[in-house]
Amino acid sequence: MSEILRVLIIEDSALDAKVLVGLIQAGGYEVTSERVETAEQYTRALENEVWDIILADYNLPEFNGSEGLRLLQESGRDIPFIVISGGIGEDLAVQIMKSGAHDYLMKGNLARLVPAVEREVREARDRTRHREAENALHAANEQMRIAREIQQRLFPEEAPQLDGLELAGLTESAEQTGGDYYDFVPMSNGDYGLVVGDVTGHGIGPALLMAETRAYLRILAADLDDVGEILTRANRVLTEDTGSERFVTLLFVRLSPKTGTVCYASAGHPPALWLDGSGHLKRELKRTGIPLGIRPDTEYTVSEDFPLEPGDLLALMTDGVEESTSEDGEMFGKERIVQTLGTHQVESAAEIVAGLHEAGRSHEAADHQPDDFTTIVLKVAH
Repeated sequence: MSEILRVLIIEDSALDAKVLVGLIQAGGYEVTSERVETAEQYTRALENEVWDIILADYNLPEFNGSEGLRLLQESGRDIPFIVISGGIGEDLAVQIMKSGAHDYLMKGNLARLVPAVEREVREARDRTRHREAENALHAANEQMRIAREIQQRLFPEEAPQLDGLELAGLTESAEQTGGDYYDFVPMSNGDYGLVVGDVTGHGIGPALLMAETRAYLRILAADLDDVGEILTRANRVLTEDTGSERFVTLLFVRLSPKTGTVCYASAGHPPALWLDGSGHLKRELKRTGIPLGIRPDTEYTVSEDFPLEPGDLLALMTDGVEESTSEDGEMFGKERIVQTLGTHQVESAAEIVAGLHEAGRSHEAADHQPDDFTTIVLKVAH
């Protein structure tokens, strides 16, 4: 099947225009064409139709190729423009090419017409595809930028200030937007929910699901004290929204500064690590249920209350640091995390978080696909 070529011809001779169409048809194209002789006809044709190429005589009684080229450029359309004339000199031909014409042919020698048309149409289509790809990339980048701005506003601006306790949190996304989440959620009686979560995947979809999860948790925590019940109700709603391809692991720790205790529920999330004042691991807050968004009827239970002791350090994390992998394939691992936390334990909570993330990135191989790093540290004064 012949390729259809839409040709706009600036020409006062119907016979010459017919010759051009015949040569292009002989080259294997099915030609749709229109002949114009005036600027008005030309402008109307540009506005009303889509053209693959323009073939322009240079001198017409009421119009000329130079004017046609200028009007095309002013329109912003990227259409190859080939001048075909029988009576202009070499200097003028050079000037026409410098002005933006794509080629120049003599009417008495049209052997190059079909190859020139093929070349210019091909290059114009390549330019169009390139522009479309660039526009799509720009649009995607702009969407990601907006999503990142929105997501960054959802993270706490600062940690709560509590007597005898120090809190810090940090998330570092592997891409413009991440699926990790952390929060300090106000609860009744002056308590706070310390929350870390991880949505499967990266990009805009997980970021939106993370924002939705945050909203549900904050709404539920305003009315409920039981963190197991909070996760149970959040799971029912999220299961309707996630489908089968996404889920959320989440750890919700209720901190009660007045009593100096914590309790928790964990929806399939990596264990939080609890160190004593000497830097030794004394407890792990292990998973108590499956991730959110998998089964709507899942019920999550809350742990017993655990007392905080002077010097204790509690670290809630996503799996990014633990699973950062070295060049020889060795993961950072839980033991290194405990060691790193213990090494930095005399520092502030914010410095401990930063030190842990720096150690994880330093361990990571240059060619390893990075993951999001997210950590909350609760430090109890001695």
